[in-house]
Amino acid sequence: MIRLFDPHGISLVTPEAGEAALPETVCWADLVHPTPQEEAQVERLIGVEVPSRDELRDIEPSSRLYIENGAAYLTASVVWKSETDFAEIADIGFVLAGQRLVTIRYAEPKAFAVFATNAEREFCGHDGRDVLTRLIEAMIDRCAEVLESRSRRIDTLSTEVFSRGAVKNPEAVTRDLEATLSVIASHQRTIAKVRESLMSLSRVAGFLQTLPEIASDKALKQRCRAIAGDIQSLSEHADFISENIVFLLDASLGLISVQQNQVMKVLSVGSMVFLPPTFIGTVYGMNFQDMPELNQPWAYPIALAVMAASALGPYLWFKRKGWF
Repeated sequence: MIRLFDPHGISLVTPEAGEAALPETVCWADLVHPTPQEEAQVERLIGVEVPSRDELRDIEPSSRLYIENGAAYLTASVVWKSETDFAEIADIGFVLAGQRLVTIRYAEPKAFAVFATNAEREFCGHDGRDVLTRLIEAMIDRCAEVLESRSRRIDTLSTEVFSRGAVKNPEAVTRDLEATLSVIASHQRTIAKVRESLMSLSRVAGFLQTLPEIASDKALKQRCRAIAGDIQSLSEHADFISENIVFLLDASLGLISVQQNQVMKVLSVGSMVFLPPTFIGTVYGMNFQDMPELNQPWAYPIALAVMAASALGPYLWFKRKGWF
């Protein structure tokens, strides 16, 4: 699918593949899951080659940021599906050819949808260079929204984790904490994807400042510097959130260990309480002939009384010490 926009942010009608050339007034061509025919249409319009999906996946810096045939090729890794428990990274290609921008993507990050919706207000009367820098700003804003949302959810989760200490049922607490571990892992995955996205966008912003068409425009150069500053601030904030997640993970594991130790303590106390009665019963269960008290009428109740006293003594002692 091809989405076309003119310099005023107005969406243009896309002709069918192979039927006609794209309008010359195109400022931004957004290729979403493009077919070979759609790629050929755009290549005829901008006069340079459009990178394939496999080329976008290349991780070498020289293959992600370069200039060829007078056009600048940039590839950024952008976080998406951040609302779910399994955030992912999508490789987005940018081709800046003269006054036109072409984006190639096989995913639909929310930043693109928001930016396209507000296109008329965002880049009225500008060219592809302005669209590119504003698109990067939109993706950075999206990263900021994800970080803010996750930060609030982590704070709420932290309150829930530490409030479970008042619950008297250790088994229920342990089950809840074990379920919490998967939620923490989801938050950590999303934050890691955001950090990866910010790192990639930082490289793109740095490369843009080296382009003559950007460096010669004071407003665009200043915007790129502002973008680099925003990325640095968000990266620091992402590091802070990651530290909170690590602390929450350690705290959850510690609370699980405490609950498990509590169970083991109860089992240990129970063993110690019943150990003396078991010893007495074992002694009188031996088949020796010379055990005079066995023939006495009071032997049985006395033995039971001694067993009860030997069990009650350790119980009261542990109770006094507050071990359970």
